[in-house]
Amino acid sequence: MDKITTTIQREWLREIAAGRKRVEYREIKPYWTRRFSRVDTPFLLRLINGMGARTPELTVIVRRVRRNSRSGNYELVLGKVVALKYWNRRLERPARDPLIHFHQRRRRGRRIAQRVSAG
Repeated sequence: MDKITTTIQREWLREIAAGRKRVEYREIKPYWTRRFSRVDTPFLLRLINGMGARTPELTVIVRRVRRNSRSGNYELVLGKVVALKYWNRRLERPARDPLIHFHQRRRRGRRIAQRVSAG
């Protein structure tokens, strides 16, 4: 199955992950026309929110691509969410990295210890 990767704002990633948003829109421009012409439906759409190493990302099946000339958008009809990385579905926000938070707590503990010993 073909795959297209692109970025998405967190608000829309949250809605797609929760199953509330079933259609994704992209402007009708030569860039998207060329990309959609190279894939056959259904295809996988990988949506990434940011550029970091542990950035939330979602992979969803696109069942159909419609060209809506009136609105000037391509309408991507979304199917099942196949993969979801670095995202907490229950809290609907990015998943925490346990190692980062462990080190933040250690640093915080040192600062408190320094204040107590200095005071």
